[in-house]
Amino acid sequence: IKWRGIPILKVEGEPLGLLGWQGIVPARTLKMSEAMVNATINQLLTMEEIIQRLDPDTVADILLPSSGQIVQPFVDELLADQPKPVQNFASNYAADSDGWLQKKVGHKFLRDLTVDVQENVGKVCNLRNCVVDMMMSDRSLLGKLFQISGKDELAFLTDSGLWFGFLLGLIQLVVALYWDNPWTLSVGGLIVGLATNWLALKWIFEPVNPKKIGPFVLQGLFLRRQNEVAADFSKFFATRVLTSRQLW
Repeated sequence: IKWRGIPILKVEGEPLGLLGWQGIVPARTLKMSEAMVNATINQLLTMEEIIQRLDPDTVADILLPSSGQIVQPFVDELLADQPKPVQNFASNYAADSDGWLQKKVGHKFLRDLTVDVQENVGKVCNLRNCVVDMMMSDRSLLGKLFQISGKDELAFLTDSGLWFGFLLGLIQLVVALYWDNPWTLSVGGLIVGLATNWLALKWIFEPVNPKKIGPFVLQGLFLRRQNEVAADFSKFFATRVLTSRQLW
């Protein structure tokens, strides 16, 4: 609670935070992240489908050079009560991933580990928790995702507000000239604001499928860019949200 530092009070999940201010998207991060994950899991793909695409041998080949670093801490902990010479020998031997035995054992271990994860991924990893926890730890991520994936549509909303508002405002002007009522401007402003947003959103998301009317093909602006949006969305998640480190 602050007084002259402005935010007097902020309530989690409330854009106005009662008296303080928080962006609408950051304030709704939890609900929006859960809805996004549910839509993805139910309609696009599951964690099982993602993991099943991994080739165990390829995963083992990639991780093998680092297998010594992976195994060494476990060996050190396992032999903690053994004599120092035994600890040093076992630790150094385990850390040497270039040895013939280490390569054979390490490759088999990593391959079997990958197969085991594929068979039990539901017990090992919760996709919903991974995404929601990451989004909640940095609430700016969701806003950045919207800005990247919907950059053209956000620009259209801004521009359409100007042109739709101007055209509808002319109608409001004519009504105000011929109907002298103190509520004309207030009610007219409400209608213009709602109509402007409604038209813009309709133009962005509808029609879902292309419709040909004479020489023109009509389709929602966002839906026309499905391939581009899908690429931006998947790249953002792969590099900022569901990274290998985060999943591990």
